[in-house]
Amino acid sequence: MLKFARRKPELVPAAAEAPEPELVIDVARARLALARKGRAAGPAAQGIRLALRAIEDALIAIDAIRAALEEAAELTADALAAPDPGRRALLAERFEDLRQAINESCGVTTKEEGCLTAHAKARLEVTLDPQGRSRHVVRGCDLSTGEQGLDLPPAIDAFATDEEIRAAEAAIAGAFPRLDRAAQIFLDDAGALTAVAAA
Repeated sequence: MLKFARRKPELVPAAAEAPEPELVIDVARARLALARKGRAAGPAAQGIRLALRAIEDALIAIDAIRAALEEAAELTADALAAPDPGRRALLAERFEDLRQAINESCGVTTKEEGCLTAHAKARLEVTLDPQGRSRHVVRGCDLSTGEQGLDLPPAIDAFATDEEIRAAEAAIAGAFPRLDRAAQIFLDDAGALTAVAAA
């Protein structure tokens, strides 16, 4: 059975921590263990296995998004220190690439029911008993760059002003706690589902 420790989300990008790699790996291992058990794992195993796969995908996406945010935080700091408009424009272009990478990583173009990291209304309902009386719902979240997600606005003026860069820095700092909360919720869901499978 997996053990999931709660962590308080940090408020600054430098201190934000990704889910511990072994926890992400444990989600994958739990799913594979259920697959190996086959029918012996019980009637709920198939649904739990599919939900764990979706959670595993979500955690992988969150890791990719975190890496993009960390790079974005570095380049906004570089942009603020750069007096040359041309240099700032290049950094703003890279910032836009990172925004696109975040949207691609979260799966913003996928169907709502197939992605837990791009649609707040996405949900996976897992039946936990043969009679269908007990269920666990894994809810999605929006981790795109849009206003309903991480709210990471585009660099419309190519970082020409300090104000635009500072606004980007603030948005990045605000995105990390949201990412941490999403990761912890998914880990809690994985723990609950694995506990049922192990019972």
